Amino acid sequence: MSFRLNDYRCRKCGKVSERLAKDKEVIHSLCCGSVMDKLPPRFSVNMGPVPIAGYYDDNLESFVSTNTQRKELMRQRGVCEKGATPKPDGEAWV
Repeated sequence: MSFRLNDYRCRKCGKVSERLAKDKEVIHSLCCGSVMDKLPPRFSVNMGPVPIAGYYDDNLESFVSTNTQRKELMRQRGVCEKGATPKPDGEAWV
């Protein structure tokens, strides 16, 4: 069994921290000793360099000139990258 670096949220105080642990290991908060819940992994897709003139994104139905603008358009439309896991509150990671 290998160790992984994950984010965990304390059930009692809500503090989020990054910890190195085994997959099934029970993690306790350093601040209050309460059990912590493992959060889904966050990742960001960088589409690489955007052409200087930008491009028209058929899926977003908009002209995109930066990665930041693309992420904002995705957030406004409530969409995420294919294969992205939803956040605990059901929203998309953007």
